[in-house]
Amino acid sequence: MSSIKNIRVFIAIVVFILASVIFLDFTSSIPASWSSGFVALQLVPSLTKLFTGLTLTSLGLVFVLLLTLLLGRVYCSTICPLGTLQDIVIRLTSRMKLKKWYRYKKAPLLVHYGLLAVSVVSAFAGSMILVDLLEPFSNFGRILTNLADPVVVSINNATAFILGRFGIFSLYHVPLIHLQMIVLLYTLAFLAFIVYLSAQHGRLFCNMLCPAGALLGLLSKLSLYKITIIEERCTDCGFCEMVCKANCIDSEAKKIDFHACVGCFNCIDSCPTVGLTFEGFWKQKPVAMLEPVDARRRAFLGALVATSAAIIVPADSTKSGGTPNQVSYDNSRWLPITPPGSHGRERFSNLCTACQLCVSVCPTQVLTPSLLEYGIAGLMQPKMNYSASSCNYECVMCTQVCPTGAILPLDPPAKKEVQLGKAAFVKDDCIVITKKKDCGACSEHCPTKAVKMVPYEGKLLLPELNNDICVGCGACEHPCPTTPKKAIYVVANPVHLKAKKPQVLKLEIPLENQKEFPF
Repeated sequence: MSSIKNIRVFIAIVVFILASVIFLDFTSSIPASWSSGFVALQLVPSLTKLFTGLTLTSLGLVFVLLLTLLLGRVYCSTICPLGTLQDIVIRLTSRMKLKKWYRYKKAPLLVHYGLLAVSVVSAFAGSMILVDLLEPFSNFGRILTNLADPVVVSINNATAFILGRFGIFSLYHVPLIHLQMIVLLYTLAFLAFIVYLSAQHGRLFCNMLCPAGALLGLLSKLSLYKITIIEERCTDCGFCEMVCKANCIDSEAKKIDFHACVGCFNCIDSCPTVGLTFEGFWKQKPVAMLEPVDARRRAFLGALVATSAAIIVPADSTKSGGTPNQVSYDNSRWLPITPPGSHGRERFSNLCTACQLCVSVCPTQVLTPSLLEYGIAGLMQPKMNYSASSCNYECVMCTQVCPTGAILPLDPPAKKEVQLGKAAFVKDDCIVITKKKDCGACSEHCPTKAVKMVPYEGKLLLPELNNDICVGCGACEHPCPTTPKKAIYVVANPVHLKAKKPQVLKLEIPLENQKEFPF
């Protein structure tokens, strides 16, 4: 039976490596379809994506649910990368002689299912804050994007510099843009928290805080195959209980709490008398049921469900604060611009779990984690940061990888018609006015020519806006040289609009008919 554990470990390692490669792929060499197919296997993102309609990625959710009904919570020990990260910590502490033997502890069902209830109700009420903070795949993504990615990119840049000295240019320098100290500190604190819980209490996070674990714990009670203690062979040695990192085996009573069992099969592998087996329910002998939920627990859960909507109230994100020119530069910073394909601020914030996969694949690094721009309920959800970069007019990468449906797929032609926001121009801040100096950086970079230069004084030209064809990509704002405030900036559309197609002017004399080069 030890082969079951070996298979489980092999699958977990493969999935962990694939997840890590996807988040750390700063060269964008992995096809978006591969990434989408992989993340479809992650429970909460796939479940969230159901709100956007049934797609082929919904098959991943069906697969996870059927797998749980068949084999129990093996998702937690094989497919969940944060679960594998916890197992790695547990393994390392064991190697360092810091491991403590585990003992059976009654699962904190009250806390676990209470958090699940509040998370579900608050999500329906429009707040994803608990899901953002507790969902395992999103937390794993933040750890890699905010902590591991800067290290990988720094190593790449250092290697590229050294190789460049020898005339080898197979690697290139990659800028680090999306680092934010508060997000970095939060991610570091969460990683430290996970490491501590794993080292001291095994899989306690999975059985007390994780919403995916709570949902699968409910289904695992119905699974067809379960780990069974064979009483005739059991010698009460307690080895199975001591290696159970989910603290779900009571060796004295010879019972297993399947709410908490994550299907790691350590118990089967460690039993010296082969006293445990993994078999179908039809072969198992009836066992005593665990204690039923008492009335106080039911009352407490009911109170949580009834009051959760009042605890977390989503911000009214439908207000933009006025037309673009009525919104100051400082106020515009608190109106987050959402990625193309998200359709609008409220919809995006209600579906995004802040996994930051879109942040990790963005080639221009214009997507960065937010702080409180979406309100406390949208902590660390991505926003377009035009101070750091601008959105590539041809790029649709973020729309191809979102696991929750917060960003829907777009093809390049459709994306070019999405208006994320509109440009605002403060004439008195422009260096053409303040310094009587030619510029035109905004017009030069605008892909739709929504910004064009018109005569001002003498030979000076001044920007003029046509917001009908502006897509809000930030190509005008990012290169604007005025500091500390930009003279031209993008004000978010709370709900994305459709931009008019820019007019393409024909050359008076086609190039092929010209006798000489026109320059």
